[in-house]
Amino acid sequence: MIDHEIKDAVRKSWDHSSVMYDSCPGHGIGTEEEKVAWKQELARNIPESPQRVLDIGCGTAVMGLLFAEMGHQVTGVDLSEAMLAKAREKADAQNLPIELRTGDAEHLPFSNGSFDVVVNRHLVWTLPHPEIALEEWNRVLKKGGVVLIIEGIWKDNSVSIRAKRILSDGLAKIFGHTHGGHYDEKLRSQLPYDGGVPKETMVSDLEHAGFTGICYRDLMYIQEMQKPQQLWYRRFAPGKTYYILAAMK
Repeated sequence: MIDHEIKDAVRKSWDHSSVMYDSCPGHGIGTEEEKVAWKQELARNIPESPQRVLDIGCGTAVMGLLFAEMGHQVTGVDLSEAMLAKAREKADAQNLPIELRTGDAEHLPFSNGSFDVVVNRHLVWTLPHPEIALEEWNRVLKKGGVVLIIEGIWKDNSVSIRAKRILSDGLAKIFGHTHGGHYDEKLRSQLPYDGGVPKETMVSDLEHAGFTGICYRDLMYIQEMQKPQQLWYRRFAPGKTYYILAAMK
């Protein structure tokens, strides 16, 4: 597949996913307890004063709207216009200011040093060229700015976990609770981090892109908060790695 075909396939997948995205635990925020936990995590590595925040691959702007609630100036970009439409609906309903634009995480439509903070959640695994993306995120950050990356291992390749995931996905299809974002094998073969990004790999990639002062925090406690909202068959194969990395330009 050539690059524009990959991006188009990714966009179409998340356009389809937009309808159910926020209703899926781990994508939307299901409880006030989880919301408070996310705000605390996002605030730990940035100043309290209003920051210019770029939410890349923002989807329905779950993270971006939290930053807006915290008083920051937020811009969100995503390939999927359907996702952005949902984000606009949420922003309007919550009366929160946020700028939302169609954009590619690997080729951002912003000048050098435009932002104080760059954040993304569940994005790196779905990029065909993560090394280009990291260079772009470094470029649009001002000197001393912070990047926050929220990632994990979504598909453990062990035989037992793979079997549990096949069962879980099969039951989801039977009960009509698929939330989209499922890529076919042809598309997955084009994504170097399909299935998730190990912490050590993400740290190495950040260092290679010129980031320093990398700080790691485990987020499995947030995943535990999400379990009561999960459908029973989605609990068969829980993730084992979920984290946030903060780094400086």
